Amino acid sequence: MIQRIQTVYFLVAALLVASTLFGTDLFAYQQAGEFHASAYKLVHGTEAVKKVDFWMLSLIQIIFALMIIFSFKMRHRQIFLGWILLVLNILSSGWIVLGAYAEPMNCTACKDAATDLSFGIVFFLHAAAFIFVFLGIRGVRKDKKTIDSLNRLR
Repeated sequence: MIQRIQTVYFLVAALLVASTLFGTDLFAYQQAGEFHASAYKLVHGTEAVKKVDFWMLSLIQIIFALMIIFSFKMRHRQIFLGWILLVLNILSSGWIVLGAYAEPMNCTACKDAATDLSFGIVFFLHAAAFIFVFLGIRGVRKDKKTIDSLNRLR
């Protein structure tokens, strides 16, 4: 299980997605020095206005990655779950981006001046998990192809 490279790829993808659970900002924007917003809280002056969470999709992605790792004997299931994990990663990254651009529109204090949006390193780590999931799927498919070719030789 651990000796296969795709297990390492899926484990790295799970760790990258887990970085969103540590409470650091996925995105943040500053406006006129008085308003600051992030993926976890909106602050107007000193009072917290609202909390926005993206942790549920991250938790589901981690569970899928662990299911892929522990179903190493069922390669069809690994490929299927890998594609689901890939789609979930793309959708959650898109959801974070849309949430970052839509959040100033929902705020009444934000509409006066333009906002300066910046994505945090955690968002880029979350999005980089896409590459490792794809490499893991490719490794499982290569493994499956090798084993099928060995069965033909018998």
